[in-house]
Amino acid sequence: MRNKFIKSNFISISQEVLDFQLKALYPVQIEKDPTRINVVFLNHDRNFSTFLTIKYLVEHERVADVYTLSRSMFESIITMGLLSKRLIGNDVERYLNFEYLEIHKTYNHLKKLGFECLSGVPSSDVELVDKKREEYIKKWGKNTSSWSGKSLEQNVMLVDENYAPTCNEKHFYEYLYCQVYRKGSQSTHSSFAGLAKGVNIERFSIPGLITAHRFKANKSHLIFSCFHSLLTFLSSVRFLGYLLDKEETEGYFHQVAKYIISDE
Repeated sequence: MRNKFIKSNFISISQEVLDFQLKALYPVQIEKDPTRINVVFLNHDRNFSTFLTIKYLVEHERVADVYTLSRSMFESIITMGLLSKRLIGNDVERYLNFEYLEIHKTYNHLKKLGFECLSGVPSSDVELVDKKREEYIKKWGKNTSSWSGKSLEQNVMLVDENYAPTCNEKHFYEYLYCQVYRKGSQSTHSSFAGLAKGVNIERFSIPGLITAHRFKANKSHLIFSCFHSLLTFLSSVRFLGYLLDKEETEGYFHQVAKYIISDE
């Protein structure tokens, strides 16, 4: 009964958040800085579809997959937090042009294997990709681990420093970094920690046969992962709302976050 209550509670709160963001944020009104709004919205729209998938996975108790998708969503919301408050110099230009570094890396690897014709990069565009990559490095240095030039952990700390504390916690996103990104990385990379946290292994006997095993969802991790995924999606609503000057989203974020954290 406890598990059914938790799942139904999660589904109920999730639907409220989904309904709220549709009412508060859509249709998106673009009056100024359209490129910035477009890239932040694209992140949120991706998180929207990701969270719909997470809802389905929670219903079917696929814990490892919830962790994996939440991790992806977490990286997106940190980017949104940075872009919405303009916390990185030349942020939109850097964010958009970083794609050339990613394209270049994949193209060169395939070229070494003799498969450049399957890279998706037309031969006429190779020179442009090389040029754009060189321009990027010349402008912003050789630290190309991310578009911001900082590690994800540094970006997380920057977001925490520039947004109001959540439930009086000044390190809220650093907390989520540990609970969503780090734990989600275990599931994403299929380490034993990631695979094992989602299930409990039960032994049982079948008459006439040897002892067998079956896997059942780990209820504690199911609860843990689903509500942290909700906090992550709620942050996506928060950051897009901030950029669009939708003041009601900040209050709603804190209201629901407080309820989730106190109810966990």
